[in-house]
Amino acid sequence: MRTRSEERYPVDFQVFLSWQANGVTRRVAGRCVDLSPSGARLETRDKLEARTTVLVHSEQFGRMGLASIRHCTRLGMKYDVGLQFHTAFGMSSPMRRQALEQVRRSASRHQSDLQVQRGCK
Repeated sequence: MRTRSEERYPVDFQVFLSWQANGVTRRVAGRCVDLSPSGARLETRDKLEARTTVLVHSEQFGRMGLASIRHCTRLGMKYDVGLQFHTAFGMSSPMRRQALEQVRRSASRHQSDLQVQRGCK
């Protein structure tokens, strides 16, 4: 089993994947359920082909960059899709950085709220 070198953050926002297949532009909607600097996990209704390069776009965060589909596994009525971005979050990807910063702020606030509820603060 592979260990991850970076933290994943739970998220919940809609994304769109688009790519070219046989000269036709394809577009699929999905829900991003976790995000890290170098990847994302999505849920889709559509089966996607592993190793396909897709453009990831969110109405909330704009263009998030190019990614490769690492896996697509059926889970009930949905597919669990793992994406690996071609470049990790950095100065060149402001939309993904904005998404990750927003998620980190939310996670930090949530952690602080839990500590207050437990009387740890």
